Amino acid sequence: MSGSGLKAVVFDMDGVIIDSELQWRLATPELLGEIARRWDPEHDGHVVGFGVVDLYEWLVETYGLKETKESFLSRSDAMARDIYGSRVTLSDGFLEFATHLKTRGLGLAIASSSPRHWIEMVLRRFSLSSLLGTVVSADDVGGKTKPEPDTYLMAARKLGIAPDLCLAIEDSSRGVAAAKRAGMLCAGFRSGNNPEQNLSEADIEIRGFKDLDYESLTSRLSLA
Repeated sequence: MSGSGLKAVVFDMDGVIIDSELQWRLATPELLGEIARRWDPEHDGHVVGFGVVDLYEWLVETYGLKETKESFLSRSDAMARDIYGSRVTLSDGFLEFATHLKTRGLGLAIASSSPRHWIEMVLRRFSLSSLLGTVVSADDVGGKTKPEPDTYLMAARKLGIAPDLCLAIEDSSRGVAAAKRAGMLCAGFRSGNNPEQNLSEADIEIRGFKDLDYESLTSRLSLA
């Protein structure tokens, strides 16, 4: 598909709509608890895009985390309330870009590996529900997180638009893989906080939303 066939844009949330990947990284020592002193900084990039249950299971397997899942998820929820409720900000230019796309008649959606109640915190805080009315979380697809394509496929179904007429915007290698497996075009999102992420499978890369519009986006996609 050329860019001129674009009918919808599906946004990842963490690290794309908001700068939460940075905030979670800053909170890593607190989140890791008992294993913080053994944490390998090279794993910072590896866990970007993980769902919270994925992260717990990976920490058990990789670091021998002894904390119960219930305790870990409870602590994660408490941290999420702080991060999403007061720390994160919208990515520069996101609101203007998304509003511009909506005025052009494009469908807009969120597809995220985060729990639905985390997404809803962001929607409420930034009054995004009317702009991004189609939301799919891992909770909606039986916990199947990225790189599985399920969140993107469900977003396309809810929008009523074929996946190959949708563009996903993703900041992680796992997210890019999910979008491509779903049959979507994908723009890799470089925010400055994800230099270690391999976005080479994306059709194009963008460096933020500022000064990005429908015309420039579709022009680049048609050349991809």
